[in-house]
Amino acid sequence: MTNSPRLTTLANRVYRMVRLYSSNGALGALGQLPRFAARRLFLRPAPANVSLALTYRCQCRCEHCYSNAPDRDDHEELSTGELKSIIDQIKRLGALQVIFSAGEPLLRKDLDEIIHHAHQAGLLTRLNTNGLLLDPERAARLKKAGLTQCAVSIDYPDAGVHDSLRGVPGAFDRAVQGIRHLQEAGIPCQICTYASRRLIPDGLKEIISLGRQLGAMSVYFFWPVAAGRYDSAFELMLSAEERELVRTLQDPTFVHMELPTARTRCDVIIKRILFISPQGDVTPCPFVPFVLGNVRDLPLEEIWRRHTSALQLDFRDDCLMNDVRQRELIRKHAASVAGSLG
Repeated sequence: MTNSPRLTTLANRVYRMVRLYSSNGALGALGQLPRFAARRLFLRPAPANVSLALTYRCQCRCEHCYSNAPDRDDHEELSTGELKSIIDQIKRLGALQVIFSAGEPLLRKDLDEIIHHAHQAGLLTRLNTNGLLLDPERAARLKKAGLTQCAVSIDYPDAGVHDSLRGVPGAFDRAVQGIRHLQEAGIPCQICTYASRRLIPDGLKEIISLGRQLGAMSVYFFWPVAAGRYDSAFELMLSAEERELVRTLQDPTFVHMELPTARTRCDVIIKRILFISPQGDVTPCPFVPFVLGNVRDLPLEEIWRRHTSALQLDFRDDCLMNDVRQRELIRKHAASVAGSLG
């Protein structure tokens, strides 16, 4: 880790961007960079990342799941055509990357078609998965579709504990095998984990070691968030001291996190992220469940414009949802934006 937190943050961001664009291998993605930069330069915010949730269906029942969707079937999921239209709107926003998430995106039969459309549109593409369905043939198809990067969740370095947290026997071994299949297919892989209190610090160090052993591109830490199945579980959130301990594990070339310093503001506040649910609801990010509008009713550009022009928050070090006052402020903000869209 570098001595300066600011240098660490900058090094992380530059290093990740270079690796993603080199692995993407498409000139169209590079073409999005000037569009993104121009919007930011002229104070017209553009989201660096848009998380597009494809389904709330999932084989797992994770205790920390941020979505906690009661409806686990495909009720009113966005169609293939709707998703392609949304991807085109994401591109026009000036976004750099679309992240396919939820749920388990690999349960969508049209996933390859959707990824291919985003790749052809000139967007970096990332898939967040539990890894259960990543066999060699599936990994090869994702590579052919144009997937830039895949993130596989590992909740604990011990197979038994990971399987228990996920509610699926054998989940750990299948996720590890999935990472190997991604490597064989030539898809850069990131291991994602929640920096839960039970992992600090030795468990996190073991996950880092596992990532290096498997040849992963990087390891990414999320903070526990008081949302979804952890809604209002503030006692499970990390203290400032615990967050600082996790930050000592950073490595600009391998170990990353969203809030690398205590002075860092989250991507919601700096207007670099957006989330779209499988039913088209737009929220500030995957962990903030307050709805700004729905893309089935209004263009994404209009929802984004109203949201970013009205957002006036400044909070650092942790997720907005982990602070009672801040989560109430973002809830009121979303309600105001949704009301203005009528």
